[in-house]
Amino acid sequence: MEGVKGQVVVHKYGGTTLKDPRQLRNCGENICREHLQGKRPVVVVSAMGREGDPYATDTFIGLAYAISPQPAPRELDLLMACGELVSATLLAVQLQELGCGAMALTGSQMGIITDDRHGDAEIQAVEIKRILQVLEAGIIPVICGFQGVTAGGELTTLGRGGSDITAVAVAAALKLDSATIYTDVPAIKTADPKLVKGARPIHQLHYQEILEMAVEGARVIHPRAVERAMADDIRLIITSLANGDAGPTEIGPRRSVGKGEGIIRAITHINGLKQYRVEMEPGRMAALLAEVAAAGISLDLVNLAENGHCFTVMGPNIPVVDRILQANKVTPVTRDNCSKISLIGVGIRGVSGLMNRIYAPLTEEDIPVYYTSDSYTQIALLIPQARLPEGINCLHRVFFGEGEE
Repeated sequence: MEGVKGQVVVHKYGGTTLKDPRQLRNCGENICREHLQGKRPVVVVSAMGREGDPYATDTFIGLAYAISPQPAPRELDLLMACGELVSATLLAVQLQELGCGAMALTGSQMGIITDDRHGDAEIQAVEIKRILQVLEAGIIPVICGFQGVTAGGELTTLGRGGSDITAVAVAAALKLDSATIYTDVPAIKTADPKLVKGARPIHQLHYQEILEMAVEGARVIHPRAVERAMADDIRLIITSLANGDAGPTEIGPRRSVGKGEGIIRAITHINGLKQYRVEMEPGRMAALLAEVAAAGISLDLVNLAENGHCFTVMGPNIPVVDRILQANKVTPVTRDNCSKISLIGVGIRGVSGLMNRIYAPLTEEDIPVYYTSDSYTQIALLIPQARLPEGINCLHRVFFGEGEE
């Protein structure tokens, strides 16, 4: 980039890496270190901490809902955007205290232009004139993630985890080939370490694998950030400031993916599902599906067949689907409190013997499997939520052994 001396790099810092003064200083020292080595960091931040922390997004949302059961989307966006503003300002002050020139920028000041969907806006353009001016002056820009502005000047937010999207969009606008995302874990793991103590770090993932993981319950990165990175061929580096000897996870293309390569790369899960089974003629079922879709609900694990139709619904949508079925005088057979386990890996469909490797050990441990489905990148199982810890650990032992050596 003309006028900018040094290699421009994008850093994104998650809320847990910024949650207190000590963490803020650690982030600041990491950024200054790169700056002093001749690199030119462009920093994107999330709101500080997590639910319950004073400046976390959920905390601000709670303030609004304590007043109104339905806060106006416009005002809710203004309130939610405060978390990133606090983070960006404090990190800029920390950088200045460490002797590095820094400037906090809102999404609007940065030039993040979005559509007008409050709460779930899409980035339409990233204007980089301001950011280049800041970099050319030798100053570190600290950008509020998760937020932007419409062409009409209204503040918007990008949906939960939207700071990841901001970081990738900024890297793409600057024509970089990578972005580094700092979290509280040194690498993405083969399963949720809260459930599987022996979960192993994964050092390389294909875009499609991490996208499937993100959609299927692994809270590692926003799916729209992965989609944008894949479209713009931007490698994503997932790491932490306390990486130790563990290497980061690099997300990007792989030169070749053979059938069954790596077999299963990760195991994810989603809780709080309800399975429905209904019997009705096709025309009436089509009308019911149209009504569910009109309510903005996406069904999962769908099987439409002559002998009955099955589908599952995630927790927040269950009451809505129940009301639709009741209004249509449909009495389903249901299973409550289900969990979906997803085994992820590019090229796993059709691998000989794979389904037996999955199903047999669950059967031996007497863990019911209500439903299965598969795709090119995923094999999904629906099981009782009460048996999830046993089920996910059982499958992890099959494909990854007892854990880290």
